[in-house]
Parts: sequence; structure tokens; C-alpha cells
Amino acid sequence: MRQPLWRTFSDGWKYMKLWPNHAVVGAMPEARIIPATRLGTLWLPIAAVLNFAVQWYWLGSEHMPQIIAASLFLLLLPLQGYYWLGRRSYQELTPALKAWYFDLRDKLSSNGEDVRLPSDRKGPCYIDLARILRKALSVLPPDEH
Repeated sequence: MRQPLWRTFSDGWKYMKLWPNHAVVGAMPEARIIPATRLGTLWLPIAAVLNFAVQWYWLGSEHMPQIIAASLFLLLLPLQGYYWLGRRSYQELTPALKAWYFDLRDKLSSNGEDVRLPSDRKGPCYIDLARILRKALSVLPPDEH
């Protein structure tokens, strides 16, 4: 069953906040998508307003539908990042990442940390990997990540 679109955006925002910014995960797509989404969230509303003002000044009100469409495109562009992150957050991990997840879980469990999966999932997802990575980066010594 598919979840509502607003829920996917919300999951993407939560996943973005949870994902660690560390060299350990630098090769994963999240290392490129999260900074681009943050940058877009910060600067694209300003670009949309400037786009609207400049086009309205130069083209006039007779091109208002095109001006609004171009400005809305810029304004809504960060939603693509949130959508991708929201979809990715609950995808099941690949076998290699799953092995890494279980390795980190075992190391954290041996240190006395509570790292259990939510009961509604059969296997770890990317958001579970983000949670365990964040905990491992704060608890484990650097050579054990």
C-alpha cells in the first residue's frame, strides 16, 4: 500500500535530519542528495522571488502564467529531494549494507546499547541504518565503524 505524498515528504525530512554527515558514508547517494536538498531549501525560494521580479519587470504582466510557472518550478524543486529521501528511507538495505548494519548492531549490543528494529519491519531499512550509524559514530571508537 502506498502512503500519502505528504507522508513521503515528511519521511524524507526526518531521514535527512537523521543521516550522519561523516566520511564513513561519503560514497552513498545521500552524501550528495542531502546537501543539495538543504541548499535548495535555503536558496531556491530567494531565486524564485528574484525570477518572478526580473521576468515581470522585463516581460510584463502579459506573460504572467509563464512567470508563475517558472517561479513555482524553482520554489518546489527541493521537494524532489525530500521525495527521493522519503522513498529511500524505508527501502530494504542491500545485502552488503545489511551485513554492515548487523555488524554495527552486534558491536553496539556488546557495548550495552539498545539497538532493536521496530516490530513492524522484517529487516533493516535505510532509516534504521541511519539510526545505528548515528549511534555508532557517537559511541564506538573510530576504528570500529
